[in-house]
Amino acid sequence: MTDKGKTKVEEKEKAKENVHTEEKKSHKKVLSKEKYEKKIKDLEEKVQKLQEENESLREQNLRRIAEFENFKRRKEKEFLSVLQNANEELILELLPVVDDFERFLAHVNDPNQNVESLKQGIELIYKKFMQILEKQGLKPIEAVGSEFDAEKHQALMQVDSDKHESGYIVDEHLKGYTLNDKVIRHAQVLVAK
Repeated sequence: MTDKGKTKVEEKEKAKENVHTEEKKSHKKVLSKEKYEKKIKDLEEKVQKLQEENESLREQNLRRIAEFENFKRRKEKEFLSVLQNANEELILELLPVVDDFERFLAHVNDPNQNVESLKQGIELIYKKFMQILEKQGLKPIEAVGSEFDAEKHQALMQVDSDKHESGYIVDEHLKGYTLNDKVIRHAQVLVAK
């Protein structure tokens, strides 16, 4: 074979190879395109699932917020109810004392009543009243004869005293009280110099 013939054969083979390479490239492009289209479809499905999941979580979150708000309103209502009715038990316990005062007032103008029996009636009412208050945690603050304590006492003035040492309480002007060990009213006292 001549050089020219060889060249033509080589050219034909090269052309065949080129066609074959082009076919491969075209086939790869088709495969590549299908691969990308599949990937795009998969990603779109994932995006759709994530959007659905996001919407579901958002709805759950909104429901929980609404439930919390309802819970909070319910608790506030319960708290207000407790506050409004907190003194009910105390008032129920005090009503018999009110009844006793009313009976006393009804008999105070009776000419057959003597002062001593009226005094005893008032003392009984006072004791009953104080028992109810003590049951609720109220206690009087001890003052006369004890050392002055600024936490419990309020000094009105200092006075000379032969019976008490300096800094001790001589007299009580107004009784002080604690409620469940908390001072709610200081005793107003006179203190020895």
